[in-house]
Amino acid sequence: MSADGWLQLVEAFVERRIDVTTFHDRFFELWHAEAREQPSGARYPEGIETLFYTVEAYCPDPALREPGSSFEADEAEVRKDAELALARLKDSRQ
Repeated sequence: MSADGWLQLVEAFVERRIDVTTFHDRFFELWHAEAREQPSGARYPEGIETLFYTVEAYCPDPALREPGSSFEADEAEVRKDAELALARLKDSRQ
């Protein structure tokens, strides 16, 4: 996956063109596709590896989340970290 593909996905989420569930699913589709393309060790663009941990911790059902847990994330946390990742992706392109 090119950095452009990651940029388009994160940008679509940050700009609210896709919802958090769609973002979560597409993020992991891209993540696993990249791992399959580079079995010896996938390389992810700047900011994507950090964002991975937040997306992985996302739980869509608030009733299943433990309040204050550092191991779970809500939509606001995913969105905040996606904004940071988007800035890093854009900076790395310049």
